[in-house]
Amino acid sequence: MNQNEYYLFYEMMMQALKTDDVINGMNQSLRILKDFLGSGNIILHKKNENGKYVNDVCDATMSIPMNEMNELVNNTASITESRGAFHIDLSIASHLKGLSFIYIKTEETDYILSINNPNPYLRLEDDFWKKLIDTMQIILKRAESYEKNTKASSIDLLTELQNRNSYERKIQSLNDTDNYVYGIFDLFRLKYINDNYSHALGDSYIRETAKILKKYWPEYTIETVEGKEKKIPTGHNLYRIGGDEFVLITSKDNIDLVNLKARLAAEEVSMMDLGVKDLPIGLNHGVVNHRKEDVVKKTYINADQLLSNDKRDMYVRYGLDRRR
Repeated sequence: MNQNEYYLFYEMMMQALKTDDVINGMNQSLRILKDFLGSGNIILHKKNENGKYVNDVCDATMSIPMNEMNELVNNTASITESRGAFHIDLSIASHLKGLSFIYIKTEETDYILSINNPNPYLRLEDDFWKKLIDTMQIILKRAESYEKNTKASSIDLLTELQNRNSYERKIQSLNDTDNYVYGIFDLFRLKYINDNYSHALGDSYIRETAKILKKYWPEYTIETVEGKEKKIPTGHNLYRIGGDEFVLITSKDNIDLVNLKARLAAEEVSMMDLGVKDLPIGLNHGVVNHRKEDVVKKTYINADQLLSNDKRDMYVRYGLDRRR
């Protein structure tokens, strides 16, 4: 491949990224690479938090199951990482003949690109693979930035719960057509703690409470399916929609179970050690059923009224003045 041919190929791949949908653009770039190389399959494997390379996308035309491909990639990862790119020809398994691995590293994480059976008549020098790695780094950095910004726009950074933007989108998507349980939670005397101790202590109060809520209503469970770990949605959605205000929308737990879990969570919060002696803390809640004929705003008002009653009772229980 000469210099002009490479630049043409580079421009084709980069052109695919000139879209608001960066992830789809990256996939289009891989398809361009696949067509250019005349390859059977091109798969991008990303290193996860456990140090394993994984990819859950499975092309129906693959001659090897994805879990086996991931296993092969991980077994040879150390060689790939040290050499950058290499070629495997396993004569004992004809469907693996002509398999190439390319190691690509960004500031965020590591990747391995597996290329199966490229056109043997396509003469590609080492310089091409080096340029391809540079090109893929640009594409992956753009995709990582897009993913990070998308997460930042939907996730509350302090608690890692979904934020108010996500909550508003969820409410719009429900569109008064679904049955679910709706719960509001807030932290007892957070403002008092912020004003009299520190916002750092208040942030710790918020963050540790979110962990307790996530324990009772996790967004995902991890299950092993065909040898691969997968995130399975639970039907629970937790949001931090204000300084001390959380919302639960769940289609899985009934109202009795949500109220039971809420009381258990509140008990855990009340026993939390914030490092301040004799400081009353707690978690207030209001939980209601939302039926498809209900208005969401009315559901919120009903839950908020129950929360206010719970908060009033807690002030009485501790013998505190609500104005302080």
